[in-house]
Amino acid sequence: MKPDKFKNYYLGTNSLFFPEFEFVIKLSFPRVFVKYKRATGYYSDFEKFFKNVAEVQYLEGEKPSKSEEQQLLNDIWNYLTMEKGTNQDDFIEGAERSNK
Repeated sequence: MKPDKFKNYYLGTNSLFFPEFEFVIKLSFPRVFVKYKRATGYYSDFEKFFKNVAEVQYLEGEKPSKSEEQQLLNDIWNYLTMEKGTNQDDFIEGAERSNK
């Protein structure tokens, strides 16, 4: 089942200028843009991904509160795992467990 909250999330590339990168763009508030190296991102866990691999930009220019940011990063991780994973339920549960 696809969660409705991911309707405003998009996965993209710009192979002309950034051929090694993929992007996640969330267009609903708070809008966010996440850029990461495709090869490195595939082999990281939640912690490593957001601390060392991904570049996160908040398009309104202000970082949300800690709790809002944590929920947003969880949602981005879950969206990515649903897009890329074979068994989405396992990945979603794993991301939530690693953040408790």
